[in-house]
Amino acid sequence: MSEHQALNVRRFSTDSAPADERFDAWAAHSTYCDMVTTYRSDLPFDAHRDNVSIGPLVLAGRTWRHPDPSLAYEAKRTPARIRADQRDIHSFSLQISGTAALRSDAGTTIKRPGDLYLLDFARPFERVITPGSEISLSVPREWLPAETGKLHGCSLTRGVGSLLSDYLMSLYNTLAQLTRHDVPHIVRATTELLKASLHPELDTLAAAQTPIRDLLLQRIRRYIDDHLLQPDLTPASICRDVGLSRAMLYRLFESGGGVMREIRQKRLYRVHQVLSSPHRPAERIRDIAWRHGFTDEKYFYRIFKAEFGHTPGETGEAGETREQQRDRRETESTRYAVKPD
Repeated sequence: MSEHQALNVRRFSTDSAPADERFDAWAAHSTYCDMVTTYRSDLPFDAHRDNVSIGPLVLAGRTWRHPDPSLAYEAKRTPARIRADQRDIHSFSLQISGTAALRSDAGTTIKRPGDLYLLDFARPFERVITPGSEISLSVPREWLPAETGKLHGCSLTRGVGSLLSDYLMSLYNTLAQLTRHDVPHIVRATTELLKASLHPELDTLAAAQTPIRDLLLQRIRRYIDDHLLQPDLTPASICRDVGLSRAMLYRLFESGGGVMREIRQKRLYRVHQVLSSPHRPAERIRDIAWRHGFTDEKYFYRIFKAEFGHTPGETGEAGETREQQRDRRETESTRYAVKPD
């Protein structure tokens, strides 16, 4: 199986069920909790869920759409369900919109948009959920510190918790771009960040920074390679499609002179590769440069020579075969021959 194969995202939508059976279909599809409230509305129940396994981790998204924010249904993690499925996991839930009223042995709290909180699935709890969406990350218990269960029902409101929220959003928004090759890097970065969020001491923060930085750089560089010839490849497009802030993008490439310098270098080396090929098509150098994003011909020639120590024309001549060189000389001699009077 190719390491560049996309991850398998499993999706479920109530759209596939008859209108009057959609809530029942949603309840039947739930694998963690029991739905105990009957849905009462003239509108068909409109909900969607997707999840993807990333090594031992499961990243999931849930959306329920309805114009009436006062509607709600209950989802219960009961002792009977715990005994039946024996799922020994912790779940980090990020409330995107809507609310979730959480009742557990730790107390009762209202989780609002932006709240990131921990649930121990080996302990009973109930949630009253209103229309909205959330992202959750399920992690096997053994992958986290032993005392993690003490935070059951608690929101992670400290500084690193907000970093984890941003990271989960970014990861979820770019699921379509992730491949099997990314899995070990994502698992390492995610678990280190989770540990830092639970225990934000200096050593755990330091351990989390390197794998997260490496993962982001890898994803950004792959995105640049895939879009290198597109004229709209800009910091704005990278931030939008990779899912990070412009400030974070600039910090990641600060030591190398900036992200635009990275793009320029990649384009220069791609042009050099084209010009050096003995099988390149008969194309003017300025057209090759234009195709690779260099619209200013003088600027292109200047930075090309500064980078490689010779001009684009000299690079092209060095890459020509003997037959191509002969044809070029014959063409030039014909072009510049003095015509008799």
